[in-house]
Amino acid sequence: MLSRITGYVLAGAAALALGGCASSFKDAQMAEATGSDFQMGLLEGYKKLADMEAAEADWNDARVFSNRALAVAGGADVMPENPSARALPADMELAVEIAQARLQTILDGGGREKAGQATAMAQVGFDCWLQELEENIQPGDIANCKAMFDQGATVAEATLRPAPAPAPKPVDKGPWEVYFAWNSTAIDGAAQQEINKAYTSFGKLKDAMVMVIGHTDTSGSSGYNQKLSERRANTVYEVLTLDLLIPEDRITVNAMGEDSPAVRTGDNVREALNRRVVIRLSN
Repeated sequence: MLSRITGYVLAGAAALALGGCASSFKDAQMAEATGSDFQMGLLEGYKKLADMEAAEADWNDARVFSNRALAVAGGADVMPENPSARALPADMELAVEIAQARLQTILDGGGREKAGQATAMAQVGFDCWLQELEENIQPGDIANCKAMFDQGATVAEATLRPAPAPAPKPVDKGPWEVYFAWNSTAIDGAAQQEINKAYTSFGKLKDAMVMVIGHTDTSGSSGYNQKLSERRANTVYEVLTLDLLIPEDRITVNAMGEDSPAVRTGDNVREALNRRVVIRLSN
């Protein structure tokens, strides 16, 4: 049937043989719809099925599909055909049941409104498939109708499928640089902001550990700078534990003195970028 989509013309004598069906067939072929994409798709689909069944002299099914087309044109809510209305091969009952459930899910999920043309194709293809299964004499037509259903259903399902949630942004693990004035351990506003950033990320990571590492520049003696870097690291440690209430066992503290500078300098050089505490997270 579907392999002969175009080119069918009813002969006058055949039309007369239709009797009452001829009238409904002609009315259906002339019917128009101005509704949604779904309604337009159903109308054109059922008109085409009626045309092809009439061309095969299957007057009963031509009448069924013509009446469906007229119902759609009249604004009725035309549902898919119930498989129980057809005498279907027993070995196809499960496949039909699965397809019916698939189509109903699309309809219940807003397919008419959100994927009108594809949903209409799925419904027309389903009804066509049932009709061809009942006849069970044209394997090619059975396959073509099922393919129509599958194509429409697949497109509708893809349209209705929720967009995947965006992947969560990775939590920043630092490093954050907390800078100090020369020979100072005081936390200023900018330093507090960096500590707060580390704290915010810490709250997003389960079982995270905080590493606090103190540094100095090369001005002053090496021994003094080692002690100064320890005091700076401990200052940041106290803010994290006493003010921000991070458990003590989640923080490790180290001091590098004037070793591992951010900027390489000679001895006894004041370099602001080296007077720092580095905070990193691990988990």
